[in-house]
Amino acid sequence: MYGLDINFLNDRPEYKKDIPKGPSVGPSLEDPRPILIGAAAAVAVNGLVAGGWLYLNQVNTKLQADLDKLNGELSTLNAQIKDLEAIKEKTKTFKAEAKALATVFDQIKPWSALLGEFGALVPNGVIITSIEQKEPKVSAPPPPKKSAKKGKKTETPAPPKPTATLSFAGTSDSYGKVNDFLLLLQSSPFFQGEKTKLISAAKRPNPTRLELRESKSILAPEIPELPPIVEYKIETNLSPLGASELLPQLKSQGAIGLVDRIETLKEKGVF
Repeated sequence: MYGLDINFLNDRPEYKKDIPKGPSVGPSLEDPRPILIGAAAAVAVNGLVAGGWLYLNQVNTKLQADLDKLNGELSTLNAQIKDLEAIKEKTKTFKAEAKALATVFDQIKPWSALLGEFGALVPNGVIITSIEQKEPKVSAPPPPKKSAKKGKKTETPAPPKPTATLSFAGTSDSYGKVNDFLLLLQSSPFFQGEKTKLISAAKRPNPTRLELRESKSILAPEIPELPPIVEYKIETNLSPLGASELLPQLKSQGAIGLVDRIETLKEKGVF
């Protein structure tokens, strides 16, 4: 069997020996350098944090000032943009009014020029006794058609604008002179050649009667009868060409006022 030896001497006070103490690991109160170093480090860290905060605060203040300045400039620019937009709208209005005015002048064909053209075209022996003008019926333009594929609206080209119809009648010495007059009208730039046509032409007795002056002669001379005349009626339409395209013809027929207005509008870039 085993025996258990227990030594109780160490528990007795007279046999206790001094146990040597190991070296101290923690800081000693007698040496304050570690504490000072830690305090210095803490102060340095706090100083860096405070300095960074001040720097960031200054940068933020400067950025806010720059932002306020940019906002002020942006407000000024927005006001200027609104002024420019208002000017653009006024410019569009003025251009539209100028274009409308130009359109009015361009559609004018003064009767002085037309009568001058008639005077230049009428052959000898042809007389115009009446002129009638009929204005065209203005119809609404057709609505734009929609594309079958994408549903987009496609603008159809506008049909040529209808012009006034002129009907004039008169007399002539012969059918040949009436035909010459018709051909001259068809070649005139003031009228539409394809719509210039002879409506009627027929021989009629000459309504002019000759009378003899009082004579002392006993024998009454025979009064000759004048040859018959040709009564005609011609219909035509004014040319769709604008006055700006007929400046040489208008100038040659003496429509100087209209020519000057159109040339002024051309100089201003309206035409």
